[in-house]
Amino acid sequence: MPNHCDGDKLLSNVYAKNWGGEHRINGGTAGRVRSVAVRGGTIERLRGRFADLPPPVVVYNKSHSGSRLLAQMLADQGVFIGAKLNESSDAMAVLPLIERLVEDYYPNYQTLWDQEWPTDLEALFVTAMMEHLAGHDGHSPWGWKLCETTYIVPIIAAVFPKARFVHLLRDGLDVAFSDHVPPQARFWRKVYFNNGDIQGWRGLSMTNRAYVRRPHIYNALHWMNAVEVGRSYGAMLHGRCLEVRYEDLCQDFIPTSRRILGFLGLPADEAALTARAGTIRRGTIGKHHRRQRQRRQVLRLIEPTLLSLGYLETPSQPSWLWRLRERWYSVLRQGGKTWRHLRGKA
Repeated sequence: MPNHCDGDKLLSNVYAKNWGGEHRINGGTAGRVRSVAVRGGTIERLRGRFADLPPPVVVYNKSHSGSRLLAQMLADQGVFIGAKLNESSDAMAVLPLIERLVEDYYPNYQTLWDQEWPTDLEALFVTAMMEHLAGHDGHSPWGWKLCETTYIVPIIAAVFPKARFVHLLRDGLDVAFSDHVPPQARFWRKVYFNNGDIQGWRGLSMTNRAYVRRPHIYNALHWMNAVEVGRSYGAMLHGRCLEVRYEDLCQDFIPTSRRILGFLGLPADEAALTARAGTIRRGTIGKHHRRQRQRRQVLRLIEPTLLSLGYLETPSQPSWLWRLRERWYSVLRQGGKTWRHLRGKA
């Protein structure tokens, strides 16, 4: 379901829906999170604080890539995915942490390695995890899914060195026609372009009005950056990250789910998988074919990334108009060379 905002709102306001009330820390988790004093900076201290918990399962992806289905499957299999969830099963408690890290540090986390963090940032990390874990028993599998976790993967991987990551991919041509949020606020400019100060790009402004006029262009740029950042970070994790395609999850749900669960070291509840398989809707796969003119515009932007992922088998061919223009330019260039040669002989 599309999420909309006016660009000046924080990410948490974009996602904050269908949950309410206060969640207090109780049960096993509070007893399993400890206060520690260690050398080596804040990351080492955070590692120690959460060391008694099982390593988390972290799902990240570009928004509107179908991660709700993946989160539902994990929850069906006994993975605790959070105390504060919206209707898309996004981990609301983790949002403020992502906002802070992305706005203040991404893409350069150099100042956070082996050093002391600002006190309020460390407190924010602990608070986010504790609120997310409210009601967790302290020993069951746990984790979260939240699209923009993509941009803080290095921090999460450092604090939870045994965490497992699942990077969900979806065809960018389909994602381009799933509207989300314009790059108006600083946070979203970083998500789109890795820079919070950018004012425009190739004639595109960063306003909500511009986004509404050509959302497919902005969505395509958002997809391309999210996928490339996510794949780069995932490659650095080696065997700790599994890449999964939404199309496989929809069209071959049970085998794909078994593969994911095997990667996570979790047994498959076959009855739960069968029940969830019956709820899957596949009608949005390939929806870009209904928007041919806009599809061509999107393809010009993201074709290399689509080819690298295998979503396109062969490169698109130049149009007859493009070939005619190139031929004309070639004739002009050759004519210019001939003229200069004749003048040199005169």
